Amino acid sequence: MKITFLAHSGFLVEWERFYSLFDFWHGELPPLDPKKPLLVFASHSHNDHFDPRIFTLPAQYPTTRYFLSHDISLAARKRAALGVTDDILARVTQLRANVFTETEVAGEELSLRTFHSTDEGVAFLLTAEGRMVYHAGDNNCWYWEDEGKAYCHNMAANYRRSIAALAAAVRDEAEDRGVAPVLDVAMAPLDPRLESTYAMGVEQLLRTVAVKKLFPMHLWGKFEWIGRYRAEHPQQAEQIVPVTRDGESFEIE
Repeated sequence: MKITFLAHSGFLVEWERFYSLFDFWHGELPPLDPKKPLLVFASHSHNDHFDPRIFTLPAQYPTTRYFLSHDISLAARKRAALGVTDDILARVTQLRANVFTETEVAGEELSLRTFHSTDEGVAFLLTAEGRMVYHAGDNNCWYWEDEGKAYCHNMAANYRRSIAALAAAVRDEAEDRGVAPVLDVAMAPLDPRLESTYAMGVEQLLRTVAVKKLFPMHLWGKFEWIGRYRAEHPQQAEQIVPVTRDGESFEIE
């Protein structure tokens, strides 16, 4: 499996039989095999996670399909401005939180689960080819201390519930497919704007769910915060992928 960090929260995951593209709004895609299906995911409508240019991809990759959060409006009055033709619309599945769906891609059975985000939209858990991949979108412990104690208490509680639901889903998928209950890849926010509480979301995720490799995201280009986290959590250093630039690729065993 090959993971390319595109920019911010955007990732391209190359599976054996297909590609999955998450929250692509900035940066450039590497060359793709047009014969392999391309599954495009957008976790919510914020402009640092969703860009209408994703709807131009079928011109180059004819088997493109879309899995979009329900808050991304494709109302008839907006479709022309977004570049959503009838052909594009037929490729789109829109999803709310707590949805489980199965489909087939290039002969491979694929399951997709969605989870509540503590901000907007959903987070995704994708299971295929004996692997599990999680993309958090904006699901994070957004512990803004300036918002006050009540806000922060509720935020932490909501995030714990969301990650507990993810852990339960990982166990269910593992039981159904006869694999280990572990995320092969997780992509989750490590946002420097949170300052002293920047790591709360990742810490909770790693306490609750087994993760082989975690890709920090939502860094606003401040990759040095990955090094800070690894230094502060040496026992997790091997799990945290040291992304250093946009467009960087990693091979995952």
